[in-house]
Amino acid sequence: MVVMIEAKLFLNIPKEVKEALSIDNYKEKDFLFEVNDEIHIKTKNIGSLKATLDDFFRCLDVALKTYQLIIKIRKVKPEDLETFLELYYKAYRGFDKYYYKKKRWAKWYFKWLMKRDEDGFLVLEYCNKPIGFIGVDCNWVSNIEKREVAEIHEIFVDPDYRGRGFGKLLINKAIEYAKKRGRDFIELWVGVENKEGQKFYERLGFKKDVIIKDWLRMYKVIE
Repeated sequence: MVVMIEAKLFLNIPKEVKEALSIDNYKEKDFLFEVNDEIHIKTKNIGSLKATLDDFFRCLDVALKTYQLIIKIRKVKPEDLETFLELYYKAYRGFDKYYYKKKRWAKWYFKWLMKRDEDGFLVLEYCNKPIGFIGVDCNWVSNIEKREVAEIHEIFVDPDYRGRGFGKLLINKAIEYAKKRGRDFIELWVGVENKEGQKFYERLGFKKDVIIKDWLRMYKVIE
């Protein structure tokens, strides 16, 4: 009787990387290798398991480096205004309470974000195409905390690119910037009707707090 050895790994890697690695999925009588939401390996001896894991992590390293080459997060420039407006209106479609409908106010908002914290206003490019923005303000004094915090005034991703981890990349970049600026607390306000947005922030460790009018405050302690 052959005793099978089985391993399951739960890795937090981008969807595109998982899909790229899944082409190597393989199954036969005494060997299984699958990359889905988890990496699942089943084999007949420890040596085979070690060799498979070694090969997998080498491939993962290459795949992640390739993925990082096609993703860039940089500071927003004044010339990004028109792209910001295009994606802003596209991302907020269906949430009429939560955005500036008049273009002149949306333009003012863009300039205000740059003035509040120029280094915290960021755009994510995928294959040289802007697909998401985040504005995190480390000069903000929270009315609730009564001290300086990192305040996410804005975040959105092109709806055509949602579900691929880009929003998480932007949030992580905002937290990285906040830590660099010496902030230990980050907060944001999300529309009370935006249930998917709330779930997204909760998955990233944000906690729900007070509701003021149409907005729910969410926060996270930065460690």
